[in-house]
Amino acid sequence: MPDEPLDVFYDGACDLCRAAAESWRQSDGQGRLSLHPLQAELPDDAPDRGQLAAVIHVRSASGWQGGARALLAIYRRLPRGRLIACLLRLGIALGIADPIYRLVARHRTHLPAVPHPRKRDS
Repeated sequence: MPDEPLDVFYDGACDLCRAAAESWRQSDGQGRLSLHPLQAELPDDAPDRGQLAAVIHVRSASGWQGGARALLAIYRRLPRGRLIACLLRLGIALGIADPIYRLVARHRTHLPAVPHPRKRDS
């Protein structure tokens, strides 16, 4: 359900992950996302830190999700996330979204962080 709040758990030591989280924060005009770096205290029901560090995770009233499904949950809640959500849904259905996401996640510390478009102007 796109209107229910979503806790997002990301790697705060990763430049790419921090840039993505900042972009989501700026795009989330209705406060649907609550962003948490993994380095902070985690909820009692969280998967182990190894699992959380491997891929992005989200927690909603319906439970935990990771990888491409977590990204889908995030983009479904953002006002301008519909196109990305549609592409993720298609990628998940075709079975390609998670392998691609996991490849990017595995190499994320070597990828450059792309600044949010609003930050480039300043």
